[in-house]
Amino acid sequence: MMRFLLTIVALFGLPGCYAKSQPPWLGAESKLFARAATIRPNPVERVPLVAIVDVEGKVPVKATMIVSDGDRTWEQAWQAGFSKRHRVAVLGMRPDREHSIRIKLEDESGLIEYSNHLTFQTPKLPNNFPPLEVVKAEPERMEPGLTMFATNVWRSKVSVLDYGFIVIVDNEGEVVWFCETVDRIADMRILKNGHILYQHGNYRYAYEIDILGRDHNRWIARNLTIVPDQQSVAIPIDTTHHDIIELPNGNFATLATEINEIEEFPTSEFDPDAPWMPAHVVCDAVIEFDRKTGEIVSRFELRDILDPKRFGYISLGSFWKDKYNDRIGGFSRDWSHANALVYLPEEDAMLISFRHLDCIYKLDWSTKQIKWILGDPGGWAPEFEQYLLRPKDSGFQWFYHQHSPQLTPRGTLMLYDNGNYRARPFDRATMAPDNRSRILELKIDEAEMTFKTVFEYNGGDRDRFYCPFYCEADWLPATKNILVTDGGHVELADGTPNDDVPGERQWARVFEITRDSPPQKVFEIKFDSGLGSSLGWSIYRSNRIRGLYGPFRIDPPSASEEIQLFPRDRHIKRLD
Repeated sequence: MMRFLLTIVALFGLPGCYAKSQPPWLGAESKLFARAATIRPNPVERVPLVAIVDVEGKVPVKATMIVSDGDRTWEQAWQAGFSKRHRVAVLGMRPDREHSIRIKLEDESGLIEYSNHLTFQTPKLPNNFPPLEVVKAEPERMEPGLTMFATNVWRSKVSVLDYGFIVIVDNEGEVVWFCETVDRIADMRILKNGHILYQHGNYRYAYEIDILGRDHNRWIARNLTIVPDQQSVAIPIDTTHHDIIELPNGNFATLATEINEIEEFPTSEFDPDAPWMPAHVVCDAVIEFDRKTGEIVSRFELRDILDPKRFGYISLGSFWKDKYNDRIGGFSRDWSHANALVYLPEEDAMLISFRHLDCIYKLDWSTKQIKWILGDPGGWAPEFEQYLLRPKDSGFQWFYHQHSPQLTPRGTLMLYDNGNYRARPFDRATMAPDNRSRILELKIDEAEMTFKTVFEYNGGDRDRFYCPFYCEADWLPATKNILVTDGGHVELADGTPNDDVPGERQWARVFEITRDSPPQKVFEIKFDSGLGSSLGWSIYRSNRIRGLYGPFRIDPPSASEEIQLFPRDRHIKRLD
C-alpha cells in the first residue's frame, strides 16, 4: 500500500507543490537539448523541498542548475559527468516560494545552451513543524555552510516517540531542507557513503536514509524488541544508545546496555551512612557489529574498567525503566550512563564519556587498557589514581554530567559541561536556579598527565544558560568559531530552571560564538512553545555541514520508482 501511494504521488505531485515547464529556449534548433527539460516534485513526500529535473542531450553533456526564488539566485553544478541523460535534484529551496529554474548544458567542446524556464512552487512548512525562531544571524561572521539538527517534542511531559524532523537551515536561519521522520532522534551523522544515519530516541532502532528521504537500512536491538520485518537487520543486544559511529573498516560501533544483579549498591546520594544493598544495575558495553548482518564482531563490557564503588548523582535513577523494570519486577539503576564514543583512528584509541560518573576515559582500543581518566578526582579507589589527569589551572572547576566530548583539529578536547549539581554524592549540590552550564576546551599533555583550560564560555552575565541533559559543542574549522547545541532547557511553571526532566517548560536552541574576548554570538535559532504550552522541545546534537551537494549522495528517483519506506511500528517490547 505504501509503495502504491508513493507511485501515485510521483505521478500527480505533492500537496502545496506544483511544477510547470515552458517552451524550450531554442526548441528544435538546439544543438544540445534533445527535448525540453521537465520538472516534478520529489516523490518522497516527507522531503518536499526538492524538485527533480529530467533533461536529455543530443550528445554527451554536463549539467548545471541556475535557480532563483526572487530574493536569491544561485548556480550549482550537477555531480554527474558527461552523459546524454541527467536526472537532477534541485536542493536548497526555501519553503512557500516560487522558484525559477534553468538547466545549463555544456558539451565536451565547450558549447553551452540553456533550457526552457521551469517553475517550481515549494510548499509551506507543515502545521506540525517545530516553532523555529531566528534570534540572530550574521552570515559574514559565521562559519560557512548549513546547520543540520533534529528536533524532538514532549507533549504534556511525555517524550513523543513517533514525532521527529531532521532540519537543515542556511546562514540566515531559513529552512532549506527537512525530512519528517516520525521518529524521535538521538545521535545522527553523515556516513561515508553520503547517507544519513540516525538513532531512534527509544534506543531500540537505528535508520539509514538518503537526502531524498528513502529508507535504506534499519537496525533493531533485538533482545528487548520484536523485529518487525525481515528487511530489518537484527543485532543481539538490549539497546543501541546515545552514539553509533562508523569505524574505518565499515562496521558500526555503538553503546549497549545490560542488566546486572549487584550485591552492593548505594541507596542514597545524600546520606553517606545509608546502607549499600543488592540492586539491579544497568551497565554499558561498547559493541562493534557488522552493518550488513548485525553479527557482533566484538563486545567490551565497560564495567571491567570502572571503579565499582564510584557513583554519581542520578546513578540511582531509573532512566532505563521502560526497558528493564517490568522484566525484573522492580527498579533498575542507571549507574554509569555512558553517552559518547569517539574513535581515534591514528592511535587506535577510544574516548568514552560516562555522564553519571562525571568522567571521560581514553582507552587503547587494541588492548582495552586505560591511558587516562579526565574527571573529578574524588572517590576513586587507589588503583585508578595513576590514570587521573591533573589540572594546571589554579582553582579549576570540574565538569559534571558532560556531553559530546570531541577532539579538535588542533588536538584539544572540547565538551559541553552540563554541570548537573556541580558536586559528587554526599557533597553539597548546586541546584538548577543557581547553576549554569558551559563550553570547555582543554589541552591535554599525556606525557605529564596534566591539562589546562584554553577556552571557556558560560554566557557571562547577559546569557547565563543551564541544560541538565543533551547538548554539544563543535569546533568550526574555517573561523575557529564554536557551534553550540544548547538543546535541553528545563523550567518550572514560573520559568525557574529545573534539574528534573521533563519539566513544565522545555525549550532548545542552537547558537554560534566567536573566540573573541569576550566571545560574540553570531547566530542563534530557538525552539520554544512558551510557558503554559503542553509542548516542549529538545535537540540532542547539531552539525555545520558545507552544503547539500558535497556531503550527501544524491540519487534522484525516477517517476515510476517504488520508494522504500519501512513501516513504523509501536516499538513493541519482547515479553519472553
